[in-house]
Amino acid sequence: MSHVIRRNLMLKDLDVRLDAAGKVRVCSVAFILKNGQRVFFPRAIATGLRMNVKEQRMRGIQPVDDKGNPEGHIYPVGIDNFVEYNGMEILL
Repeated sequence: MSHVIRRNLMLKDLDVRLDAAGKVRVCSVAFILKNGQRVFFPRAIATGLRMNVKEQRMRGIQPVDDKGNPEGHIYPVGIDNFVEYNGMEILL
């Protein structure tokens, strides 16, 4: 059986942007886009969006390379569309 995490705990962990050393926290996420496509980023960071993310129930996810440099664009993801976080399945 795989490990699971509750969505509210995943969002709290995702909202912590920096670790104790002041470096950006990198995580792996999988989510579903509006068109139904499943997207998996083995290395990604949480970023801001140009809206109130708490009110709109969205988070910004941006893929990064192995050195932590951003690559690609920011994906706005609804909190209901996350399916995996750091190898753990997300439950409501």
